[in-house]
Amino acid sequence: MNKKTAISQSIMWASALLVVALVDSKEMILLLLAALAVVSLGILQRQAK
Repeated sequence: MNKKTAISQSIMWASALLVVALVDSKEMILLLLAALAVVSLGILQRQAK
């Protein structure tokens, strides 16, 4: 994993933690966490190719 990928992954998961802390709706939390996970995995898969 290169430096750019590591930084983007750190930002994704930091934003996931902020979402959980700031959002009251459980459905919205799950939706946002799922979206962030998909984006994060997409970035990792693109880097692996």
